[in-house]
Parts: sequence; structure tokens; C-alpha cells
Amino acid sequence: MEKIMVGWSQKDITPDKRVNLFGHFAERLTDKVRDPITATALFIGTRTDYAVMVSCDLCIIYQEVIDRCRKEIKKELPDIDEKKVIFNATHTHDAPGVASRFYPPVPEGAMSPEEYGDFFVKKATEAVKEAWQTRKRSSVSWAWGQAVVGHNRRAVYFEKPGAGKKSAGTIIHGTSAMYGRTDVPEFSHIEGYEDHGVDMLFTWNGKKKLTGVIVNIACTSQETEGLREISADFWHEARNEIRKRLGENIYILPQCAAAGDQSPHLLLNKKARDRMLSLKGVTMREEIGRRIADAVEEALPYAEKDRRDSLPFKHAVKKVPLKRRVIKEAEIQLIKKEYQDLQKREAKNHKEEYVRQIYLGRCRNAMERYRLQKTSPAYPTEVHALQIGDVALATNQFELYLDYGLRIKARSPFIQTFIVQLSGSGTYLPTEKGMKGAGYSASAYDNIVGPEGGRQLVEGTLSMLNRLAAGGTKHGQPRK
Repeated sequence: MEKIMVGWSQKDITPDKRVNLFGHFAERLTDKVRDPITATALFIGTRTDYAVMVSCDLCIIYQEVIDRCRKEIKKELPDIDEKKVIFNATHTHDAPGVASRFYPPVPEGAMSPEEYGDFFVKKATEAVKEAWQTRKRSSVSWAWGQAVVGHNRRAVYFEKPGAGKKSAGTIIHGTSAMYGRTDVPEFSHIEGYEDHGVDMLFTWNGKKKLTGVIVNIACTSQETEGLREISADFWHEARNEIRKRLGENIYILPQCAAAGDQSPHLLLNKKARDRMLSLKGVTMREEIGRRIADAVEEALPYAEKDRRDSLPFKHAVKKVPLKRRVIKEAEIQLIKKEYQDLQKREAKNHKEEYVRQIYLGRCRNAMERYRLQKTSPAYPTEVHALQIGDVALATNQFELYLDYGLRIKARSPFIQTFIVQLSGSGTYLPTEKGMKGAGYSASAYDNIVGPEGGRQLVEGTLSMLNRLAAGGTKHGQPRK
């Protein structure tokens, strides 16, 4: 066991120009700021191994932007192993994109995704540099609690009208639908489980004063996802509430666990929920912030009893090959026809043209995936696995359906395992039942990797975690 070191930093990544918000199939140009978006960096490790985790109030951080960040970080910090810098997005839909993919160009005078990407790389590099340079001997402790935040967002029907047919919106419908109606006779059930667990890791300075906390929940940050204002979504309220209770200078690093089929939005009991919010006089974002802060505050005094300044720390990084999601011949023919129809379609206005361009891009991406499944059937993905004493952390790049995260947690050799999704270019990774139900997030347009690759991700991650545990002291040994 070695002495633990910790360093923190937070940087404002709010743009000062007009931007297009990322996350919907519509143009949302805005120069309004509801609340700031931030990048929070945490150095944690020992003199022989470490990680720098960077959590960002963004929808997605593409791998090419992560690579740029690492390159700049290496220039600023020659002694750092840039491969051990981990990024994750909270998945707010009210922040700019960091690179162009399927969105049309922004109008003159607005900040392009590439321009914002340059700004983000600079700020993220500053955050990592500051966390690295301020690292000091510290102690850590961990805890688990609960907060009701995420809910499964896929409704399943006995037979959905149009099941198996193609819609004009480039989404292949089946018997499941994201945010589908539940007040219809066809409604059968909600597709999957939901996890209200909260994984927490607290950090303390040499004077035993709390300096920060990682808060990990299985829910994307998209309660008010359709704003035309820049916003961190409910993490803004959660940070404010935690700091109000525990100290204004506390750092909070949010992480989203496996939540590809989760969101804060209810499919059932919405009227009852809204009545209670009205009686309380709060918004749902404020309610979520309170619930998260309650979990943190409740766990803190117990975690404080078990601070550790020496522990096993190991960080493994690996490219895990995953089988690509196979686009079937019938699917690609449907996609090609849609592409041709979209090319011929004349938009009546700018709004229609904008959406048409997005759908064309989705078709092109799907056709490229069809080509790659023949020439490159394996898709390599970067996975980080950390041992921090009795607990572990494992990353993935996807909007990973919850069940995969639960499989890793259930079989992990560690007492707690923090799953961190969207640690790279995010696309949905659905389960077998998700693929069977189809619909948005489980169609040929939405998945680089499918259920077979998902199982490989689970096994590859568990293999890394088991190797970490097998090489540790008693604190890191597999449970009997």
C-alpha cells in the first residue's frame, strides 16, 4: 500500500458567443446562459500510479477531442502519462458540441463546434494541469447510498401500430419506444430495470477537511433537455445544494453510470409527481438536486469514520475489441431507400432543411457502418479500470444500457464498482431485449456495437477488474 495523493480543479467551459446546443434533431441557437457549464478535474493516485478524471457538462466528448486534449496536456506536463487522463460527459443536452458530426454548419457569427472544441481543449488542459500541480498527501473514503433520479425510458407494447415498418424520420420502429405513451391500450410494460444507487468517493486534505466528492448515478443529466439556454441541467442544482450543506469550496465530480435506457423523465405517475412538486414549490431539477445532496450528506459522517491515507491503487488502460452491430441486408436496403428519398425531398423552410440534413447524415453513418462491418468486424474501444482500495472504477464510451453496468457491478470482485459511461464517442449500446423491441436507441442508425459486443465489453471489463484485484493486498482481494 502507498500514500494517496489528491489534487482538484474546476474550470468554466461556458462559451461567450452564440452556439448551437447539442442533443436534439433541431437547431437550437442560443447566446443565453441559464447556468454555467464546467469541467472538473481530479488527480488521484500514488507516487507509482494515478489517474486524472475530468467530468464535463457536455452531451458527448468525441474521441478525437479527447486525443487532442491529451496531446496538449502532454505538452504542458511532460512527466504525465496522458493515457491515464479520463474524460466523461454528464450528457446535458443544453451545451455546445465539441466537433461537427451530423449537424449542419452554424450561421455566420455563431461559434462552430470546432471553435468551441478549441476552447474546450484549452480549458480542459488547464484543469488537468492545475489538478496535477496541486496534488498533495490526502485521504479518501467511499460510501453507497440511494437517490431516485433515473427511470427506464422505454415503453413496451403488445403490438405497436406500425411495428416493423419504417418511418420517415429514419427510425425503425418495433414494439418498444423511447418515451412512449403509457395511457394507451397497447401499453404492456416498461422495458427494463432502474438503479437508484449512488456511489460516492470523498477526498480529505492533510487536516482531515473534506475537499471534494465523486458522485456517480445511473442517469443522464437531461431533465430540462430542450432548453434554448446553456445549462448543466440538474447537476447545477445538485452542486449548489451539496455546497450549501458541506461547504462552498467543495469540488463535485459528477459521473453517469450505465444509463443508455435511463433518464430523469417518468413514463408513469407524472400527474402525481407534478402535483407534489407544485405543493413543495420546487422544480424537478431542484427536487433531483435535493435527492442527490441528501444521499451525499447522509453518507458523509459514516464515510468519514473510514478515511484511508494509504491503500492499493492501480490503473489499467486497454483497447478491448468488440463485435460490431451487424446491419442486416433488409435494413441497409431500407436505409439506402430513405437516403435516396431524403435527397429528393424539397424542404419548405430552414427548419425542415436542417432536419433533412441531420437525417441524411444518419443514413450516411449507417451506410459507412455497413461497409466497415465487412472490412473491420471488430471495433476497438478504450476501457479504463481503477482500483482505489476496496472500490473500483470502470469506464466505457457508450450510452450503455443499464443491464450491462449491473452485470459488471454484480460480478466485480470489489465492494463497490463505479461505472462511468460516455468516456469517449458515445453511441447507444442496447441489450438483446432492446434490440428485439427496436425503436430509437436500438435501431441500425444508433449502434456501432450490439448485444454480442456488449457481452464482450462486460467480460473484458471484468477481466481487467479481476486482474487488479488478484494483484492487490487484502483490501483489493476478491470477496470470498
